[in-house]
Amino acid sequence: MQSKNKQKGLTGISIMVLLVAIAFIAVIFLKIMPIYFDAFKVGDVVSAMKDERGLGDKSNNEIAKMILKRLDVNMVTDVTKEHIFVEKSKNEVYIEVDYEVRKPMFGNLDVIITFKKSIEAPAI
Repeated sequence: MQSKNKQKGLTGISIMVLLVAIAFIAVIFLKIMPIYFDAFKVGDVVSAMKDERGLGDKSNNEIAKMILKRLDVNMVTDVTKEHIFVEKSKNEVYIEVDYEVRKPMFGNLDVIITFKKSIEAPAI
């Protein structure tokens, strides 16, 4: 039997447990990160609507179509017209995109992530 100060390193079982834990975290990361990348794209599109001229002259349907076209260019498929809410007042246009994404993780375990992006843009 060796003394404790000569024993170094991990056992085979502890290496396997460590590899399984790393693989589990990697799978979760690879499934969730594309959802957040799409959310960043949605946020960019909604924020860019602040710089859009003439929003007060456009109908709510036209504004929603503009947003959907820009999301289509960015290949975001999780947002539909039902997720876009537009409200106009005399001086401002309030735009909100409220949606959730459901992705399967393992077997019958799903992850559900909700996002809400909104801006108040001038109606000029």
